[in-house]
Amino acid sequence: MEKWRTVIGLEIHAELLTKTKIFCNCSAEFGGAPNTRCCPVCTGMPGTLPIINQQAVEYAVKAGYALNCGINKFSVFDRKNYFYPDLPKAYQISQLYRPIVGPGYVPIEVNGQKKNIRINHIHLEEDAGKLVHDAFNGISMADYNRCGIPLIEIVTEPDIASAEEAMAFVEQISLLLQYAGVCDCKMEQGSLRCDVNISLMRPDATEFGTRAEIKNINSIKSVGRAIKYEEKRQALLLEAGKKVVQETRRYNANRDKTTSMRTKENANDYRYFPEPDILQVNLTDAQLDEIKAKLPEMPSSRFKRYTEEYGISEIDAKTLIQTKIISDFFENALKRYNNPKSVAVFILGEFMRRVNLGEIDINNISFTPEEFAELVEMADTEKVSKNDAKTVFRAMVEEGGKPMDIAKSKGMIITVDTAKVEAGVDEILAANAAQVEQYKNGETKVFGFIMGQCTKALKGVATPKIIKEILESKLKAAAASAASDAEKKEDVKDNVIDTSKLTKYENADKYVPENDGKMLMIDTADVKKEFMLADAKANMGKEVEFSGCVHRIKNMGSIAFIVVRTSRDVIQTVYSADNCKDSIEGLREGFFVNVKGIVKENPKDFNGLEIELNSIKLISTNAAELPLKISQGRLNCTIEVNLDNRAASLRNPYERAIFKLQEGLVQGMHKFMQANNFTEIHSPKIVAQGAEGGANIFRLDYFGKSAFLNQSPQFYKQMAVAFFDRVYEIAPVYRAEKHATSRHINEYIGLDFEMGYIDSMYDVMKMEIAMLKSIFEYIKENYQNELKILDADVPEIKEVPSIKFADAIELLRGGEGSGKKFDLDPEDEVNLGKYAKEKYDSDFIFVTHFPSSKPPFYAMNSREDPREAYKFDLLFRGLEITSGGQRIHDYNEQVEKMKAQGLDPADFKNYLEAHKYGLPPHGGLGIGLERLLMKLLNKNNIRETSLFPRDINRLLP
Repeated sequence: MEKWRTVIGLEIHAELLTKTKIFCNCSAEFGGAPNTRCCPVCTGMPGTLPIINQQAVEYAVKAGYALNCGINKFSVFDRKNYFYPDLPKAYQISQLYRPIVGPGYVPIEVNGQKKNIRINHIHLEEDAGKLVHDAFNGISMADYNRCGIPLIEIVTEPDIASAEEAMAFVEQISLLLQYAGVCDCKMEQGSLRCDVNISLMRPDATEFGTRAEIKNINSIKSVGRAIKYEEKRQALLLEAGKKVVQETRRYNANRDKTTSMRTKENANDYRYFPEPDILQVNLTDAQLDEIKAKLPEMPSSRFKRYTEEYGISEIDAKTLIQTKIISDFFENALKRYNNPKSVAVFILGEFMRRVNLGEIDINNISFTPEEFAELVEMADTEKVSKNDAKTVFRAMVEEGGKPMDIAKSKGMIITVDTAKVEAGVDEILAANAAQVEQYKNGETKVFGFIMGQCTKALKGVATPKIIKEILESKLKAAAASAASDAEKKEDVKDNVIDTSKLTKYENADKYVPENDGKMLMIDTADVKKEFMLADAKANMGKEVEFSGCVHRIKNMGSIAFIVVRTSRDVIQTVYSADNCKDSIEGLREGFFVNVKGIVKENPKDFNGLEIELNSIKLISTNAAELPLKISQGRLNCTIEVNLDNRAASLRNPYERAIFKLQEGLVQGMHKFMQANNFTEIHSPKIVAQGAEGGANIFRLDYFGKSAFLNQSPQFYKQMAVAFFDRVYEIAPVYRAEKHATSRHINEYIGLDFEMGYIDSMYDVMKMEIAMLKSIFEYIKENYQNELKILDADVPEIKEVPSIKFADAIELLRGGEGSGKKFDLDPEDEVNLGKYAKEKYDSDFIFVTHFPSSKPPFYAMNSREDPREAYKFDLLFRGLEITSGGQRIHDYNEQVEKMKAQGLDPADFKNYLEAHKYGLPPHGGLGIGLERLLMKLLNKNNIRETSLFPRDINRLLP
């Protein structure tokens, strides 16, 4: 901020990893049934005396050493007095005047700039309990399991100048404490919490401004966001001539703002005095030396060793040390196979990919570092291929087992038989003649496709390296032979495209507006028409004229077949110099042309007709050769190559047909909705709060205010039910989910509707399957060409089975953990899809009555069993495509449900006004268009059905 300098100090609370509490023998383990891990001592019963936990003292000292702090040999405990229901003693044993750890510092790095953040002190104290709010029964309950858990509080000097520095500091503290082995730093469980003290001052001022404290922030991202909001809030107050009040505030992640809790207390408000029941702590030099010796290798030392001794890049080394469990796993793997670079590559690649997908829980890994190292060694020594190593690794992740045993059972162990490899490669080349021809023509990108076919067919016969060498040799020989033949047919080919022989197109009948003095008058008659295949079929034996792109040219000498691509079709034309006065010398694929000719029947053609040309004229040319072979039936390239070259790949008829069919699904929905008296609405995409919560929401700076990209039109749909009864919207929605999976993208098209005056959610479910049936009938009638190109399997919808969530879990898993699950796993969805198909011959199955404690907050709780909600998902061929249900329409019920899920109704004032003024019973749903199309076409990746997908790795094109 230019006008103001931000001053930040942090107070970080870290729970120590002792087995028992700080002043008694109760278990300090996280969780447990409420009030089962407490005793008279930690609940402050009269007549009890605390006894200090020696390990807690050692861990506090250990933390001090890890954070470059001085240790105070003499320290004293104090009583901090305050009244709150989660503090049964009405005081907390802490340290104020003589803390156990003195000043120190922690280095951070932000944008390449290094800086030391000073630590004022670290003190040792006990944690308080927690309150559990049961909005359903209208009570709050105290759970004292956490009372007496040992904490250290790390208090910094006001050295932090930005949100980025604060985040970097908290991240570094978390890392150092984990390496020291004193805290697991699981912020989601509350074992690491952060209070932010922030003030603003003029750059030339000598005194700090009035500070506000933001309490109990439980994620690193929230630390940064809370600071950025508070900077703006305080700056606006000061620039308006107002004062910043010294107060305690809380951060609301859902609205990305801070709100006042209470006036800020000072030390004298807590009436500190020395704790009379605990003696002072006196540490000897020998004790301190012994504790310091127990400190393990810290991340900075590991980083230096990884980069200097192992030759690992700085970026990879930072990633490895960033999580202690991963770094320890790496260290142990090297004891079995001492090849640091290979082991690091596999960890940072396949291992971390599966961690990010949620398939590996780093706290409960199903295989040992030694087994992992054995697999890396097998790949390095080519006992298995690199790709097969990934398959073996997946089996280790899912089922466990030794890599050699898994590889043998799957037939992946490699032996080398050169003669067999050569014969196999020859067979593959013969079976893929079209791709070989492309390679000979210079399209070397198809090598990857052919190589894939070879490795699949020759698995276990030779290593990929040997297969690649033989394949390259044969393809290069074929290309050299083809080049030699081409030289015989034509001399040196000029890189400059010569179009001088082509006739340029000029439309003699082009529209010219009438001139009325200085004005040109544009009329509405005879707008320019688009030529369709149906126009050709309707004019059999007659002349037609249209414009398009040259899709493919096959010159047969006396005649040439020129396939022209229009907006929706590819139409074969036949050129002969006898019938057409225009030359085609210099014509290339990708040129745009105007053609005239007579429509002739041709039963062998895809469309059953062809155009006998009498005119072909050039409209425009391309400045560069297309990077993909557009004229082939389907693009033989990876999805990444496809998406990187979207401006080219979408010219391929197969790729284009996907999105014409997507259009058909949308048009079919419009038709059905309007036939059933739904009103189309257009809700804003920039909003002040998220409909689905604050975790997966994109944040925007909206003229200095916090705003978000809308996660769904839910709030607006419900509001509109009050005045339109039935509404629908087809529009983009945004989810900031860091999923790099085949089923998630961050921007997708939502097919949403909401309907009033329902009797139950089954009315919504019935409306959905009627809509889907109508949509499928619509595309079968109007998109036959696309369905044929895509070989789409459009299901018949009659009745759709429906099963309750609890029954589904019972069906899939028996009684195992059904009470602990709140949603379906991808594997559950697949298995339910198979079950519905096998038992009911249905491609769809509804899952209903999800747990009411799970979001969304607007789902009505079941009247039969309040533990369940009137919420449903629709699965299509084993994938969730729809989420819907009956909504809460009663104002008081909605307020109570919000509170039960930990939300503040004041944050949803505008949304609740619709309930306050009255709503009919209503429900609705949202369908992901790309997921619907993905399963309709039996695709494996949702990005294949997104025109320009946006995911965690892609912002272009």
